[in-house]
Amino acid sequence: MIFFSESGLIEPSRLAEWDEWYKSHLAAMTTVPGVLSAQRFAALDRGVPPSLAMYTVTSPTVFQSDIYLSVRGMGPWVGLVNESLHRRNLFDGLETAPEIPEGGALAVADRETPVLISGFTWLATAGLDRTTPYRGIGAFPSVVTARRATEGKAAIYRPVTGRYAGAPEPRRNQFGQPIGWQIVPDWKPALRPPLRPMEGRFAIVEPLDADRHAADLYEANAEGDGSNFTYYAYGPFATLAEQREWIAGSVADGTRLFHAIIDKATGKAVGVANYANITPAMGVIEIAGLNFSPRLQRKPAATEAHYLLMRRAFDDLGYRRYEWKCDSWNLPSRAAALRLGFIYEGLFRQAIVVRGRNRDTMYFSITDRDWPRIKAAFERWLDPGNFDTEGRQQASLASLR
Repeated sequence: MIFFSESGLIEPSRLAEWDEWYKSHLAAMTTVPGVLSAQRFAALDRGVPPSLAMYTVTSPTVFQSDIYLSVRGMGPWVGLVNESLHRRNLFDGLETAPEIPEGGALAVADRETPVLISGFTWLATAGLDRTTPYRGIGAFPSVVTARRATEGKAAIYRPVTGRYAGAPEPRRNQFGQPIGWQIVPDWKPALRPPLRPMEGRFAIVEPLDADRHAADLYEANAEGDGSNFTYYAYGPFATLAEQREWIAGSVADGTRLFHAIIDKATGKAVGVANYANITPAMGVIEIAGLNFSPRLQRKPAATEAHYLLMRRAFDDLGYRRYEWKCDSWNLPSRAAALRLGFIYEGLFRQAIVVRGRNRDTMYFSITDRDWPRIKAAFERWLDPGNFDTEGRQQASLASLR
């Protein structure tokens, strides 16, 4: 069965922000048992809602589950959604929604009765709002071919996300209770991160060392006002000796693995990051302690450093879950997590105390099921062809997912 959710904003100026939120919403929807896929599209024609999300679902009972009821709806966007454009329809006639690749097009037509349109499959209404008795859809390799085939008889949409894969109906034990999918014997515990550098085109990420990195980091952070330390329990450092002392103590912490981020253009350390919560038996690892000096902030090397750290965790070491946690008031960190492809999971209230202040901690994650799509976006973004002669990006990272 195919479920469509159509909508639009009453405040178009916030469209980019809404688009970013919607990615997290699609990921949340695919955690609902029975939601097997999700993909979102933007209308290229007037007269239809500008946003369309298309899902594969197993049955109407999906919409009765507690998990669905907890993630459905527009969340913080409720008051900004144009209700005259908001439609939710369930159709029968296809088992699986077609996947529309980047550059492809989805054509949609609503009719009282099916009509002949080249390349179309007709679906019959099966539940929810029932705003049309029949909906025809067609998948085409390009907008041009879609318009040629439909001859003005259908609205054309372009994909604005890739296809999110969902979970099948839950497995059940001998008591009829739902249980998680089996991961053994296929999965094996992950490996501990090695003390080995990672090198890209813009950055090198290598184990932190006081002798090699302290002076560079002290110099790089001295260019700022110290605000990049606000949400940490340490810094800013008044002297080079303090910087060295902090590095020595951090490196001695056996529970974390600290790295320096080197700008290849200068050969100098400009930021730090660490692997934390390293739990190979569960396949869980956290990226933490991200402190980027002004010399690294908003630079391609910063994005590439994240890519290198993720790639090692997933591809080289076999982790299943890659975590990001931050102070709920750390707005730049929250924005960075979403830009990089992390999914927001929730708020842990009064989690810790930092500098005598309460900290509510926000949790984000990427899983090994998310990683292929996120990795492909990183690699498209990092491709030399994505940068002009001045080193400016041509397409944003978020737009490539």
